[in-house]
Amino acid sequence: MLSTSRDLEAYRRMEDELRTMKQQFEALINNSTVAFLVIDLTGHIVRVNDTFEHTFGWTQEEVLGHYLPFIPEQHRLLFEESLLKQSFFGIASEELCLRKDGTQFIASETVTPIRNEHGDVTSFACILRDITERKASELRLNVSEQRYKSLFENNPNAIYSVDQTGRFTELNPAVEAISGYKPEELLNRDHSELLLPEYVKISYANLQAAKSGERQEMEASFIHKNGHRVDLSVISLPIQVDGEMVGMYCIAQDITERKHAERMINRMAFTDCLTDLPNRRLFKQRLSESIKEAHAQDEQLAVLFIDLDRFKIINDSLGHAFGDHVLQAMAERLKSCITPQDTLSRMGGDEFTLLLPKLNGIEHAITVSQRLLQIVREPLVVEGTEVHITTSIGIALYPDNGLDTDTLMKNADIAMYRIKERGKNNYQFFSDVMNEDAVQNLQLERELRKALERDEFILHYQPQVNVVTGQITGMEALIRWQHPVRGLLSPIHFIPLAEETGLIVPIGEWVLRKACQDGCRWSKLGRLPMRIAVNLSLIQFQEETLVQNIQSILDETGLEPRFLELEITESIAMHNVEQVVAKLEQLVKLGVQISIDDFGTGFSSLSYLKKFPIHKLKIDRSFITDITSDPDDASIVSAIIAMANSLKLNLIVEGVETEDQQFYLHRLGCFEMQGYLFSRPLPVSLLDQLLEQWV
Repeated sequence: MLSTSRDLEAYRRMEDELRTMKQQFEALINNSTVAFLVIDLTGHIVRVNDTFEHTFGWTQEEVLGHYLPFIPEQHRLLFEESLLKQSFFGIASEELCLRKDGTQFIASETVTPIRNEHGDVTSFACILRDITERKASELRLNVSEQRYKSLFENNPNAIYSVDQTGRFTELNPAVEAISGYKPEELLNRDHSELLLPEYVKISYANLQAAKSGERQEMEASFIHKNGHRVDLSVISLPIQVDGEMVGMYCIAQDITERKHAERMINRMAFTDCLTDLPNRRLFKQRLSESIKEAHAQDEQLAVLFIDLDRFKIINDSLGHAFGDHVLQAMAERLKSCITPQDTLSRMGGDEFTLLLPKLNGIEHAITVSQRLLQIVREPLVVEGTEVHITTSIGIALYPDNGLDTDTLMKNADIAMYRIKERGKNNYQFFSDVMNEDAVQNLQLERELRKALERDEFILHYQPQVNVVTGQITGMEALIRWQHPVRGLLSPIHFIPLAEETGLIVPIGEWVLRKACQDGCRWSKLGRLPMRIAVNLSLIQFQEETLVQNIQSILDETGLEPRFLELEITESIAMHNVEQVVAKLEQLVKLGVQISIDDFGTGFSSLSYLKKFPIHKLKIDRSFITDITSDPDDASIVSAIIAMANSLKLNLIVEGVETEDQQFYLHRLGCFEMQGYLFSRPLPVSLLDQLLEQWV
């Protein structure tokens, strides 16, 4: 009895344990987050948990004993085949499932066979988990990875990553296209090995700055595997893991062509295209910077304004291409005289400027100026032609002659023009007196520009007399300026300024027109036929439209061409002889007369002179003053007269003031004269009276 009682007690205890285990199992199954069901060997449901209803929408009563409703009909055959395969062991798979409302979703399915005590499969336990969101996330992740891989692999820009030390950890194929190096050649190498030295510190500073978590941008240059320079624009994005930067992703774009274009544009903006020197804009920029530095350091600096003497004559006579070669050669000579800290620039034309920062006293400026003068005046051979050039240099000092860029440049320019007035080929420091003169000249220039508009110019005429017949044979037209404040001004006070500013062209045209008008009027009044002599300046003579303008003036005024005499100087005649001859021939075809003025003061060549289609030589007054007492002057005049006779040229002498001079010249064979002995230059009103009284 005791044994039986013990067995019953053990049995009850075992039942209680089984009951507890069953309750725990039921609780576990029904509260599981996955759908659990048991199906028999024919595929009919024999049990489901509560989660099944939440997942699929069917209640237990609706599915127990039914064939799997959540398997789409077109997939059931495959499902049954899979059950057969799982008769021996469980298999996990993914299955397309249906909900009661007809919607579909993807579930992960684990089917495990349930066996009896003999090991035979009696049913299957199925665990189903809705993995729709997980699959969508996986798809999104896969798409993202594929997109990243496509962008990384196919991007035309170099994309690479570096670790915290700057070593390459990943590189895309475009790296090879841009750098010439294969990705595997660069992997684990320090990126700075490729950079030009001046960009190494910048790049590492960029790497440090990225630790703040913000993107960084920079431009850098490196040497391609083939040896040429490549310019890059680099965007760096920090790589952070758990809030700590472990490296950077870098996107590098090849901007070599753009940088080349920028350098070309910069060169065009700040460099003189002919000489490759800094231009005015860059010079002023550097001068401004040097002034600030000199002010801070209490130092001196100098600005030198350099102008090539007589360059315009060379340029006009030998051609602009020849002149360009001269300028290039002179630029190289000037550069040889300066140090790397100096700035030599070309202002334009034949003008250069030189900045001497950190000036070591005015002796420094003097030494440099003397060196420049010496090297410029050395003979220069261009295209087989030897030319001789000198230079005039104006110097302005900071702070003595100005505290700003414009003032220093203006004052150096003023000093340069002062040395030109005094004979050129030298240097000159600026002084306040020069500034006063420059202000006056500027005012005079403004007034000169208005003089034509206000009709302030007048002509005086000086008679030319044949001493044998006593007749007036011609008149030389001489311009005067009736200034409203300064009174009557002779040409010496304004013609040089007119030539310098180019105003000589419209002024010269006015003189021609007015002289022709007066000559035509005298002809209509019945005066004896008289030539009207008009001087042409070098600038006027070089005008391309000179011949056409003279033709128009003759047509307009009605003066017969044979009564117009154009006077040119030897300096005009002897530059670019072929072009001069061609233009003179055009003028002669018009019917006008040509004479050489101030003859004997230039450097004429008789071999050239005989080629000129000229009619008359005019002996300069400088040979006449002492002709009766100076044997040399007398010999020169005799030689000129003999030469004129041999060339069958007419001859006139100017500056005759005494009867002794007249008689002496007459004996030498000169019969046409002009000077105060006969008449000073007269305005038209007084000249009309003279003509009426002349016998």
